[in-house]
Amino acid sequence: MSSIFPFPGWRYDPGKVDLAKVMAPPYDIIGPEEQESLYARDDRNVVRLIFGRQGENDSPHDNRYTRAASHLDAWRGDMLFLQDRPAVYLYEQEFENSGVKYVRRGFFARVRLSEWGKEGIYPHEKTLSGPKQDRLELMRSTRGNLEPIFGLLADPENEVAEALANLVDYEPCLDIRDDDNVRNRMWVVDDQDLLHRLLSLTPEPEIFIADGHHRYETALAYQEEIRAKMQEAGQVPPLRGDLDCDYIMMFIVPDSDPGLVIWPTHRIVYGLENFDPVKFLRACEKNFTVAPIARERLEAELDACAMPCFGFAYGDKLFILLLKHRAAMDAAHPDAAEAWKVLDVSVLHTLIMDELLGIDEGKLLRKENIVYSKSLDETLDWVRTGRDGAQCGFILRSTPMQQVRDIAEAGAVMPQKSTYFYPKPLSGLVFHLFW
Repeated sequence: MSSIFPFPGWRYDPGKVDLAKVMAPPYDIIGPEEQESLYARDDRNVVRLIFGRQGENDSPHDNRYTRAASHLDAWRGDMLFLQDRPAVYLYEQEFENSGVKYVRRGFFARVRLSEWGKEGIYPHEKTLSGPKQDRLELMRSTRGNLEPIFGLLADPENEVAEALANLVDYEPCLDIRDDDNVRNRMWVVDDQDLLHRLLSLTPEPEIFIADGHHRYETALAYQEEIRAKMQEAGQVPPLRGDLDCDYIMMFIVPDSDPGLVIWPTHRIVYGLENFDPVKFLRACEKNFTVAPIARERLEAELDACAMPCFGFAYGDKLFILLLKHRAAMDAAHPDAAEAWKVLDVSVLHTLIMDELLGIDEGKLLRKENIVYSKSLDETLDWVRTGRDGAQCGFILRSTPMQQVRDIAEAGAVMPQKSTYFYPKPLSGLVFHLFW
């Protein structure tokens, strides 16, 4: 039985706003400066809903969550939004990566919630309690999904990807460029024949969560909360699938799509006492082959490695650390899934961060002694200049899509910051509201 359905989405009315000015990146990649910029761009920008300012005088009755609900209620009252008939929303992003042009296609739909690993929905990253509590407070106040989960649909025969490429031949309802110069286009697909043609290809879908693990688990918690409140009020909750909160809005991309790009996330280390890079490299030789490398050859050499590997930088020096054998990972984590033990980031965190540098999982989760960067040049510059006390850096390869699948299917989860799917879907394109 399919778990993917159309829904009557709410969208900004292009006759009332400049669509390019009211969109925003996902909440979890918006920094303080960008938050202020989005606030200034338009007083109806979606940032006021998904990631509002915090104030010194915030209270249980006046805070970023209650203000988001007030904005949403006022904007609906002002007819700022259109509501569609039940539809899915074809979404296309055209972008460049390392000088190569890509197009990524997917669609927004609502997906029936289920526990991880049941009914074909799988995670691949760990979650933290803080972000889940934050998103739960927002969902309680606004009663809906304001941003999509990003899901990867198993598409072994390339059928869904081909269908999306040929689904519509009419003008999009949105066509804008964002701050990263990504062209974003969206179509409302409410024709019954088109919907049937697409959704008939996903009778028993398998979906791997790319981004939005915290929001997915938040939606599960909210679903249980609503059903518990109904019971407390003396009501009998209906069957699962009969309430709006039994579903979540998802941006679904077939995993066969040629526009799927995964960026690596590099690590910059600071604040270690008595750190000696020469002694560190000697210690690495127990489990790694250590070889100096020129900057211009670094990425190609890393990509050519058959075993787990990563780059290491200190000052203006660069090295490749290549795992000699898997025995060290087997000894450190004998019960871990094989797919997890061969991840570059698992090897880095286990044999380097924890064993040699004393940066254990707790410190990683609290971001102690570590800064993350998506830019290789930025990472090397921080290390070379010692910016903010940077002592060394680790350069990661992109995680292949097959490894993401392997981890999810094994029931394992990657360390945080293992994948960065680029580009992110914009927030503000469509909302799934429960009222």
